[in-house]
Amino acid sequence: MIRGDGIRRNVADLDDDERDAFVKAIKELNKRHYPGSRDEFPPGGVSHWFKQDEIHQATHVHQGPEFLPWHRELCNRFEQLIRAVEPRLSLHYWDWNTDPDPLFTPEFMGAKTGEGVGEPWLSAGFYNPQADPFRGESSSDVAHANPFDPPRTLKREIPDGPPELCFSDREIIRSSNYLGMRIRLERCHDGAHGYIGGTIGDPHTAFRDPFVFLLHANVDRLFAMWQYEDPATRLDPATVYGEDPGEPLWYARRLQPWDGSGRTRPWVRPERERQVKDYRHPSIVTPPQYDTLQPVGDGPLTAQQLNELRHALDGAIALQTALSHDHH
Repeated sequence: MIRGDGIRRNVADLDDDERDAFVKAIKELNKRHYPGSRDEFPPGGVSHWFKQDEIHQATHVHQGPEFLPWHRELCNRFEQLIRAVEPRLSLHYWDWNTDPDPLFTPEFMGAKTGEGVGEPWLSAGFYNPQADPFRGESSSDVAHANPFDPPRTLKREIPDGPPELCFSDREIIRSSNYLGMRIRLERCHDGAHGYIGGTIGDPHTAFRDPFVFLLHANVDRLFAMWQYEDPATRLDPATVYGEDPGEPLWYARRLQPWDGSGRTRPWVRPERERQVKDYRHPSIVTPPQYDTLQPVGDGPLTAQQLNELRHALDGAIALQTALSHDHH
């Protein structure tokens, strides 16, 4: 049964119906395409799935204060895409304190080791060993850099047992300020990527593997749990990030590529579907609902209201942008 209450849950707790719907929705994203064609510049016609790899390669921010809210925006947008396929779905998470072995089946996430993870992703075109043209694995491989093209491999090197990470969830959540929490959480994130290995183990290719969104949903869950430790301060856009002497006022930067900078369609010409916001925007500071957060009021109703608020705020940004275009 798909619960459809807007709450992100431990993926290990989902029943087969919801797992099947989750996989089906992600596979559907590889059948839906953005406008344009492969040989345009910037390239068009990229599938909604391959667009995630393009966004992350072109823009990803690591080892700095933007890491957590930027990836929250990426995950929230991905959740909107899968809900466009199946509105009852949420972006669930892998609890990295647990062995993910049961998740790696041909019906759900594919194989845990090998040069090709197989089904359910191979037949859905998430990679193609015979692809030509293909998307390369190296950032220096400019001859094979078109995001329209499939990669030739999708690899994992997962050992037995859960990962051994450098900080416990409790140490992350009980951090006294954003800077310390972000550093601890990002180091554990790095360890989790390395634990999966293969495609996810390389930041340049990590978002070609659907499992990466389960990993990043868990990163965002821990960020949200830290916020809920002091909601008056950490759910307030004016105070959530505290002070960072090394990078003051970083939170005033605009989120790329969605602000229309760079070369990633449809946020640049010719579509120009940009949405300009900084890291203090309520749709970023307000976390999604997770099953490990204390519900505020009616849990499912609150989750629905938060999602509606987030979408309304994004809609208002899009309208403002459209009006500014008309004005000019």
